[in-house]
Amino acid sequence: MSREKFPFFSLLAFTMVAFSAILTELLPAGLLLDMATDLQVHASSIGRLVSYYALGTVLTAFPATTLTRNLSRKPLLLAVIFGFFLSNVITTFSQNYWVTVIMRILAGGFGGILWPLMAGYAARLVNENNTGKAISMVMAGSTIALSLGLPIGAFLGQIIGWRGTFAALSALIFILLVWIAWKIPGVKADEKKMDIPVKLFKMPGVFLVMATTFTTSLAIYVTYTYLSPIMVTNGIKDNAGLALGLFGIGAVLGILITARFIDTHRRSTLLLFILLGASALFIISLAAHFYFVFYTCIVFWGISFGGLPSLLQTATINAAKGLPEIGSSITVTVYNIGVFSGAFIGGLILDYTGPGAIPWTSFLLMVIVISLVAMGRKFAFPSRHKQAIDERIKSKKLIKIKK
Repeated sequence: MSREKFPFFSLLAFTMVAFSAILTELLPAGLLLDMATDLQVHASSIGRLVSYYALGTVLTAFPATTLTRNLSRKPLLLAVIFGFFLSNVITTFSQNYWVTVIMRILAGGFGGILWPLMAGYAARLVNENNTGKAISMVMAGSTIALSLGLPIGAFLGQIIGWRGTFAALSALIFILLVWIAWKIPGVKADEKKMDIPVKLFKMPGVFLVMATTFTTSLAIYVTYTYLSPIMVTNGIKDNAGLALGLFGIGAVLGILITARFIDTHRRSTLLLFILLGASALFIISLAAHFYFVFYTCIVFWGISFGGLPSLLQTATINAAKGLPEIGSSITVTVYNIGVFSGAFIGGLILDYTGPGAIPWTSFLLMVIVISLVAMGRKFAFPSRHKQAIDERIKSKKLIKIKK
């Protein structure tokens, strides 16, 4: 394996699967008003479709990872991708809101299986020296979906309608299904037994990292899901495609900044992004009716978002010593509970208070996030100095054991 070339085209297929999964999850946010009109429901009901997808993921991520660990990877992956294809096709032709809801929960369930599966599959396609590179390439699909896919989806919705957009997504997923069936090699199942998550939460800092992950996700999706009504209520023409595009551009910048500083100034970078996101939401709450101010804040909010997932995931891996896979599966669950809760709570605020209160809610949640990170200085989000001390202590212990 060490002499083989890096399997770029095989992993590119996984990148596109990740792209399609994120697009499946968030596309209703970009087609909010069009879907609401066609299905004859309130905009908040369409926003909750994001919640229902997240609910499916929450219900399946950890148990499905455990139950399917002994199954052959390629047939399982093909079954999951076919599940995405089928749920999107039925959504395309659905005339009933509750049928659409069921398909969203189903798609979310497949998403809960997909992410841990793809990470492990990608790692098995390369040698140990390329594991990080392979997983990073796969996960890049989610960033591409946010920065390019969702704005393009919102733009296509204005041209060919929301049904045409879902049909196009279904066609892409079918192509990926054929691509993987034809070109991707099979890998063996993981026969190792998984540890129970109780052990994970007893580790210092893990619970605080999870609480921070949940609150951050909640803060983001309360507002992100309902950008269209927020724009309309502030006198800005509903152009979700432009807003999401600017958010995505900001997210890419955030990822680049994070890659530069995550290993040297992790805690300070995390605090900077949280403060940036909170500031952007605060200004949106006060002055969203000014076009330039609104769109500028959307970019800075996107920068904040782009950095936070990587920083929080790294914090999870560091806190969950010896249990990275289980930590990752629980992180997926916790994050999607935040997505579910954010879209659901945002819909309630939209119905009972109005769009103006939505960004204020996200801002207050970001203030809580700042407090959580401040509390986690010792174990959850240690400074570089603290990490260096821990590494020296660990090295001394290893030396003593060897002696």
